[in-house]
Amino acid sequence: MNLDSDSTARLEGNVRRFTVFRLFYTARFYYPVFTVLFLDYGVTLEQFALLNLVWALSIVVAEVPSGALADILGHKRLLVFAALLMVLEMALLVFVPLGASPLLFLVFLLNRICSGLSEAAASGADEALAYDSLKSLGREAEWPKVLERTTWVVSIGFFTTMILGAFAYDPSVVNSCLASLNAGWMLEGSVIVRLPVMLTLVTACLVLFTALGFHDLETDEAREKASSKGSLLEPFRQISRVASWTVNHRFVLFVILAALTLDSVARQFVVLASEYYRLIDIPVSWFGFIGAGMSLIGILNARISRILVSKRSPFFNFLFLSVVLMAGLIGISYAVPYVGVLFAIGAFAIMGMVQFQASYYLNREADSQIRATVLSFKGLALNLGLGTASLLYTTLVATLRYRQDAQVDGQVLTEQIFLDALAAFPVYYLLLFVLMILAARRLVGDRSVFFALPVKQTDAS
Repeated sequence: MNLDSDSTARLEGNVRRFTVFRLFYTARFYYPVFTVLFLDYGVTLEQFALLNLVWALSIVVAEVPSGALADILGHKRLLVFAALLMVLEMALLVFVPLGASPLLFLVFLLNRICSGLSEAAASGADEALAYDSLKSLGREAEWPKVLERTTWVVSIGFFTTMILGAFAYDPSVVNSCLASLNAGWMLEGSVIVRLPVMLTLVTACLVLFTALGFHDLETDEAREKASSKGSLLEPFRQISRVASWTVNHRFVLFVILAALTLDSVARQFVVLASEYYRLIDIPVSWFGFIGAGMSLIGILNARISRILVSKRSPFFNFLFLSVVLMAGLIGISYAVPYVGVLFAIGAFAIMGMVQFQASYYLNREADSQIRATVLSFKGLALNLGLGTASLLYTTLVATLRYRQDAQVDGQVLTEQIFLDALAAFPVYYLLLFVLMILAARRLVGDRSVFFALPVKQTDAS
């Protein structure tokens, strides 16, 4: 494609902004103190559980429609909308009065809805715009390198925010730093509680600034289509068309199913990771550093994933990820004190590698007009997979508790149930793996695409 210098600069700017957008969007300083922060604001544990449910439902409900809107209205519009919601989400918590009250719960409820809608709007739209920009430049083969670089930058950013967020929530650390600058400087506890949120509000404003700088690739024809009388129904038509395309495109369907299979098991463990650390005698003070360390592993994961998608077949990559996950799950089930934290790396690593490889294959297969919608289907599938895994885990724990000796001490009983439940993780994944293989043999006529090596292997260098 022949492009003038201005068009080339705008397209290259989109690719750079994709990395910056991901960096600031995930740089949330409250993550290491997420639960504690909610409780310190005045939210009860029951309300906290309900708020997380609302957040998850907001994402599930809006995931696919937002992808369809991105394909129809333009990716930039959805990214700006996502950024505005993030700013509102953080501003609500910065200004809400502390202390349990109906107003507090209402504000947090609005915060969780904004957060869910923002994640749904951003999901897929940013990478679809970046990939389309590379494709317009005739450089789509560079996509694995872009993903690797983005993962590297985001991992460093996440590591930094995890450490700084934990320190920013510690009154002794904050006031000691202020006292070293001026002996009269000191922040009250009510301000320090908000400090991680204030810092995240700053990054939210940077996200908005970055989103406004994107250059949309939408055509005049797409604008006319979006503004036509039937535009209100067009997102639903888009969803229907892309759903049919995905089901009939067996390779895309099984990429999404493979991602669901791997990610649902890995993420379910990651949700429980802090309890696992406590069970293997890791001090609570180390949790933040472990989480930050796990984020740095993403740098290595991105490198491995780029080599895999550039040199190996999709089926080999699925087997590789399955072996890594199974090795980690089997090691986790033994709950070895201290050393057991090494086995947790497998679950954390799988999440990043699944996202990388699914993004590579789906962007490669999907056309520009449906790319964001296809990526939204992937996001929806991963969330449904986690929801199913969580439901099964809850049922398993309830069953184990019913069978345990009621005379056993409460804390000991809880630890024993948790340990017994860990043994089910490798069994559950093995079952999903077998079902995946059987489904592929049953539903896919020509399976050669799963074993095909990449054509351009020189891009892995």
